[in-house]
Amino acid sequence: MKPPVLILHGACSQPAHLEPWRSYFTDAGHECSVPALPGHAPDDPAALAGLTIDDYHRAVVEAYGALDRTPIVIGHSLGGLLAQHLAATAECVGLVLVASLPPWRLPLSRRALPFFLPLAPWVMLGKPIRPSRTGLETLTLHDLSVAEREELLPDFGHESGRVYRSLTLGHVRVDRGAVRCPVLTIQGGKDRLIPPSTGRALARHYGGKLEMVAGHGHWLVAGSLLRLAAGPAKRWVAAL
Repeated sequence: MKPPVLILHGACSQPAHLEPWRSYFTDAGHECSVPALPGHAPDDPAALAGLTIDDYHRAVVEAYGALDRTPIVIGHSLGGLLAQHLAATAECVGLVLVASLPPWRLPLSRRALPFFLPLAPWVMLGKPIRPSRTGLETLTLHDLSVAEREELLPDFGHESGRVYRSLTLGHVRVDRGAVRCPVLTIQGGKDRLIPPSTGRALARHYGGKLEMVAGHGHWLVAGSLLRLAAGPAKRWVAAL
């Protein structure tokens, strides 16, 4: 029997964004769980105003505990960092980090800086933030077709400023020695949020395999990129 798959979404995102990957791994014979982080589905700025990274960790642990067998854990972006934290504290068959945040201070590219600066005061105050449409199109969805962007954009929401502040200040750490399962890092070669150099460093950090998706950006969970991003993940999982 194949292991279940726990898939974790990223910041300002929700489970609907991961439907292509859920369907892909379900069709491959895996039971899939795609939980929503607190305050994300539905988008709830009032709740997010009081949520911290510890609340997210607890939600992920709860989702893990609902599974009847040890899972493969897949995390995209912030979900990748949460997946690392989970793998450091619970048994996992394998860990797939897709355009993942690293367990050190959040990298900020020059391309991202103009979009982050207007949000910085809200982040420092711990208030909920929401990326602009232009920011999402420029930094996150730039390599996708217009039609696919328009399908994805309505499902983006707010994020906890307290969580983002922890990421920005590098307060979320993971002991690499505590992650004992195999690790696959999947990184976009044109990612404008998480530089390719960070993806390479993350793979080295865990002594795992690196899969570069040349010519593509941060949104490697797009349905149009299943062959390029989810395909290598499925083959890697099958070989465990």
